Amino acid sequence: MFDGAIILDCTNNSTMLGRTNTIKPLAPFWLHHQFNIRSIPSTVINYADFWDAEVLCKFMADWCSKHSIKRVMICASIMFNDSQLHNGRPVNTAIKLLKKNIDVTLIIGGAIPPADSTLIDLKPDGVFKARSLHLFLQYILDKAPVNNFFVKNKFDCSIYHNPTNVVVEDPIVPVLYDDFCLDHNDIIHFETRLGCKFNCTFCSHEFRNAKKVNDSEAEKIFTMMDSAYTRYGIKNFSCVDDTFNEDVAKLHNLLAATSELNYKPYIVGYQRFDLLMAKPEHLEILDEIGFHGHYYGIETLHREASKLIRKGIHKDQALNFMRTIRDKYPHWHTSSGYIVGVPLETKEHIIETISQLCDEKLLKAILPSPLGLYNIPGNEYNFSDFSKNPKKYGITVLDGNPISLNWTHDQMHSKGARVLSKRLAITIKNKGLSSFDPWEHKIRQLYENSNVTADMVISSYIQKKQNLV
Repeated sequence: MFDGAIILDCTNNSTMLGRTNTIKPLAPFWLHHQFNIRSIPSTVINYADFWDAEVLCKFMADWCSKHSIKRVMICASIMFNDSQLHNGRPVNTAIKLLKKNIDVTLIIGGAIPPADSTLIDLKPDGVFKARSLHLFLQYILDKAPVNNFFVKNKFDCSIYHNPTNVVVEDPIVPVLYDDFCLDHNDIIHFETRLGCKFNCTFCSHEFRNAKKVNDSEAEKIFTMMDSAYTRYGIKNFSCVDDTFNEDVAKLHNLLAATSELNYKPYIVGYQRFDLLMAKPEHLEILDEIGFHGHYYGIETLHREASKLIRKGIHKDQALNFMRTIRDKYPHWHTSSGYIVGVPLETKEHIIETISQLCDEKLLKAILPSPLGLYNIPGNEYNFSDFSKNPKKYGITVLDGNPISLNWTHDQMHSKGARVLSKRLAITIKNKGLSSFDPWEHKIRQLYENSNVTADMVISSYIQKKQNLV
């Protein structure tokens, strides 16, 4: 079937210095390790869209020659965007050039599979949708997944996915290889748990409301963090759990890992703010862990709207708790999203709330965004409740792009929510708060006063990668 694998990171396509284009994604690292432990030659190529097509093709061809590979599997990791596979883009051109001389099996994996129109030009041999790594392992071991785990699209290409929210995989704690070309400015993603016990109405996380969850072992997290620092000088990490603080057991698990290190890591990730309010003793544990970059899922401080999204925050209590965190942990980067357009919250309440947060500097950053409703064909398994049952929440869907539907309800409509979100972003900036989430904040700290651009980071990586061959 194949005797070697090339893993293309096709997730980054922006030249702005931020988390979406400088932090290397987690899935390619996991894939490389799976091939490696099975003695299958493998290499990860990050920032694939930024390579020159002919240079990328030559690198892949030279790598295959070096390892005597005649039949290569190319695994393209696309996350939410298949644009890098389109005709004329470097990845598309490089793969077609390589196919002239080498037998290529093309596999695509991502949260949203490529549209049928993409497959006309560069048809894959298989597509693995959302969290389907266990199905991919069956595939490479030549054990076809059972019938109810895949469907055929109209081009007769198999699309594999797990249609349930049942957790069958372990969370990923990456094993680090020199093949990744890491350096001290990298931030390493990891998971401590797969599956979220909560079921927020706006959330489209595929493993929300999970009855069964799987946790990482503290020893694996320690080994990864110890290796990151001793081999590459890396001290910064990203916990990509949907809600890290949902269970005190997770905090103690990560504390057990970090307390054995001979340095203090800096960790960023998602926290559920109402749980922190209910368990204020967790603040000290987070601080001891080194979990100092926080993205809170506050979403709204309107009491009735908050109950609607299954949080139920009391505004005055929340503001008092923010004051406590602001004063006791000034070294934390605290940030939160604020959804503009949650039913029951008025425009006036949103403006008043954001102004108060800014005036008292209760957060370091606020990121307002309009309520999003989706109707992407084939992705019904991870629609939010708002998207599945809008009428239940007083929302009327009008029309629009499947990835951004137009809607209206008694307090607001989608166009007004988009306009207000932009206005609020300007207000937030003018009042001296940041628009940087903890990932982007840390990236800017790493490159502060260095005049380094994303292009420079990517060019340096490409040169290092070429030097390996």
